[in-house]
Amino acid sequence: MPETPELHEHVLTANVRQARIARVYAEALLDVASREGSADQTRAELDEFVRDVLGKHPSVAAFIESPAITRRTRAPILAAALAGSASQIVRNFIGVLNQNNRLDLLRYIVSAYSDLLDQGAGRVRVKVRSAVPLSDEQQRELRQTLSESLKKEPVLDLSTDPDLLGGLVVQVGDKVYDSSVRTRLAALRTQLTARGTNVIKA
Repeated sequence: MPETPELHEHVLTANVRQARIARVYAEALLDVASREGSADQTRAELDEFVRDVLGKHPSVAAFIESPAITRRTRAPILAAALAGSASQIVRNFIGVLNQNNRLDLLRYIVSAYSDLLDQGAGRVRVKVRSAVPLSDEQQRELRQTLSESLKKEPVLDLSTDPDLLGGLVVQVGDKVYDSSVRTRLAALRTQLTARGTNVIKA
């Protein structure tokens, strides 16, 4: 069943609200971590937690993020899981999120935290998809090109996608720069179809 305009608007509003709340938490965490000189370490720990715990263990993610599970139930389990593997600031932060029933926003907060940290350091994260892995020389050339274009230090997030056939898909924030063969073929096909339709109309 297609999504109604009212439902779509509600979802967008909810997402914007979540993003704003996540940014508030991220700003507060960055302020504390920066004063303690552990801003980069904190990001590394949170990235690892999201990637290796939430990302690889859906059942754990469901337990942590589920609104049906009380914060009192989660608290000792989280404390035991993080003991010895996370810094005090990360343990405290996740504890605060649990206390405020905001653990479902952890992924958004980590993303916002990374963005704020990169902005302060003059860096920008760039997602790059290519048909085959890029060589060291190609990566170096791409970094140089992006640095000159963006006026910031690019941090590449590389992945391969054989479906691209060739070329690159570069994403900076919400902007996508697509030079893949598949995209060019699709554009050409669209042009030919449009041209054929015009000929028929003529």
